[in-house]
Amino acid sequence: MDEKEFSEIIALISQQTGIIPRESHRAGIMNFIEKRKKEISLNGLPYSAYLRLNKGEMNILLNAATVNETYFFREESQFSLLKDKIFPEFRAKLGSKPLRIWSAASSSGEEIYSLYLLAQSLSIKTECVASDINTAVLEKCAKGEYTPNSVKSVDGAKFQHLLAKYQKTDKSVVFPEEICNQIERRQINLSFVAESFPRNVNLIFIRNVFIYFTVEMRRQILKKIVDESLTDGGYLFVSMSELPALDSSVLPKNLEKVCDGKVFYFKKI
Repeated sequence: MDEKEFSEIIALISQQTGIIPRESHRAGIMNFIEKRKKEISLNGLPYSAYLRLNKGEMNILLNAATVNETYFFREESQFSLLKDKIFPEFRAKLGSKPLRIWSAASSSGEEIYSLYLLAQSLSIKTECVASDINTAVLEKCAKGEYTPNSVKSVDGAKFQHLLAKYQKTDKSVVFPEEICNQIERRQINLSFVAESFPRNVNLIFIRNVFIYFTVEMRRQILKKIVDESLTDGGYLFVSMSELPALDSSVLPKNLEKVCDGKVFYFKKI
C-alpha cells in the first residue's frame, strides 16, 4: 500500500472518530490492513475504495484502530477519592435514588465494573452505562470475563479485595450474569451528535481518550458531555496524564477544575 492510500485511510478513520492516530499507532493500523487484505476478496479494488463501499469493513477497521488498554481500578488515587469523599457525598445527597455513572470510553469494561463494585461496597445503588465506539470491546464487557492481565500488582491493589469473590485460581476474573446485567452497554461515537448520550449522569469517567483528539474536538466533546449528560454538581474524571491537554481553552465555562490532594477532577457548576 502506498503512502497516499494509507493517508486517505487515516483521514477516513479521523473523519469517523475524530481520532488523530499517533505515529506508533499508525504502524499498528498499517499492519492490520496488510493482514486484512490477505483475508478478504477486494475484487481488484484498493482497500480504501473497499472501505467506502462496505460499512461492515469500516467497523472492523475502526475496532482494530481504536486503542483499548485498561485494567481494574486504574489510577488508584481517583478511586480512593471516590471511596472517601465523593461516593459518600452522593449517598447523602441522593438518598434512595440511584447514582448514575457513565464510563464514556469504557474499552473492555474494567473501568465500569470497578466503579460498580466500589459503589456496591458502600451500599450505593447505581445505574451504570459503559460506552465505546468499538463493538468488540463492548461484547467483552457484556461477557464479563477477564484475563489476569486486567489485574495489576501495584496500581489498583488497594481495591483488589473487591474482585476476590469473582477471581479464579489463575487470577482471571469472571463476573456472574447478575453482575454483568447491571451494566448497560451502548456503542457511542463521542465525536458525533449527542442523541445517544446518557442523560442526568452524576459521575462521568472519560479517561485516556482526549490525547487522541484535536484541540477543537476536545472542546466540542466536553461541551456536549457537560451540556447533555452531566447533572449540576456532577463530577467528571479524566486520566491524570491528560490534564495538561484540558486547559481553559477547551473547558466549558460551567466546568470547574478541582484539586483534592494530588487528585484533579472537574465539577459542573
